[in-house]
Amino acid sequence: MAPTVGGPLMITDSDVDELASQFMHSGFAEDTYADWSLEQRLDGFLRHQGLVRLTEDGDAYDLILNRVMAYIGALHRRQ
Repeated sequence: MAPTVGGPLMITDSDVDELASQFMHSGFAEDTYADWSLEQRLDGFLRHQGLVRLTEDGDAYDLILNRVMAYIGALHRRQ
């Protein structure tokens, strides 16, 4: 991710892919957090990674959330 100071957050498609993959392999994707919504899990993951700014940027957050949902869908189709 390209750092910006006060400007719009720059996030690439590969950044989104990497974050979604990291989320899918994190404890936030496991049964421990089964009673949390997907949004709460992703928010917790991003905050835990020190990426609070991504939780506050609606466009970036939506990109990551949509990629996570795509990964979940692909995982369920394989099962």
